[in-house]
Amino acid sequence: MSAQAVAAAAAFLQARLGEPIGWEDAAAHVGYSPFHFSRMFARRTAMSPGRYLAVLRFHAAKRLLLAADDDVVDVCTAVGFASHATFTRRFAAVVGTPPARFRRLADALAERSTQPFAIGASTGPAVRVSLRLPERGLRRPWHVWLGWYPEPVPIGLPTAGVLVEGDDDVELPLCPGAPHLLGFAVDPTAEALAQLAPDAPLVSGWPRPLRAPAAVTLTFAAPPRPAVPLLSALPSLAP
Repeated sequence: MSAQAVAAAAAFLQARLGEPIGWEDAAAHVGYSPFHFSRMFARRTAMSPGRYLAVLRFHAAKRLLLAADDDVVDVCTAVGFASHATFTRRFAAVVGTPPARFRRLADALAERSTQPFAIGASTGPAVRVSLRLPERGLRRPWHVWLGWYPEPVPIGLPTAGVLVEGDDDVELPLCPGAPHLLGFAVDPTAEALAQLAPDAPLVSGWPRPLRAPAAVTLTFAAPPRPAVPLLSALPSLAP
């Protein structure tokens, strides 16, 4: 399956998040059997089309929660979930915080600027990370999140990581069980929507699991299309 077919399927799903559709409808839209479509889609996006559709819905929910004061149950319905309880449970799992608390993160950003912090392991064998950010597109100093994830996608609360300011090298302790190093950069002066639910983030990731000390360079840029939405929410503004 071509990259164009994957992009067309992703666009089809994106345009119908509030409708009772499944990923099989996207397969039919681009003219592939469900089996072949699922296998090739996962090869290009690192996740199944069913999971990708759920991720799109949760990203849309994040933006609705921050852009308006609609009740959580109304947001749940707007992005295609029939069960409020299921939506809340799964949102917390993939974003790292329940929807009501996620909305309060915006208030925290409005009250004070976020300072650098760390979560998870703070000692032990480390990876030295050099950051390469574009010369344009971010006000300085930027905020960069570097986190350890169990999978090569920025979903859920990372097992460990740091929020840093600027582009100095970072010593990041390894995290057994979560070997995928993923990062994203945001403008700390931007509104909460752009920081917590960016539509066009600057992202980077090391292409292979890291399980031993090393020196790596992460180059940040807009993700390729179709991109997996960034669900981790700075993550969740610890402490």
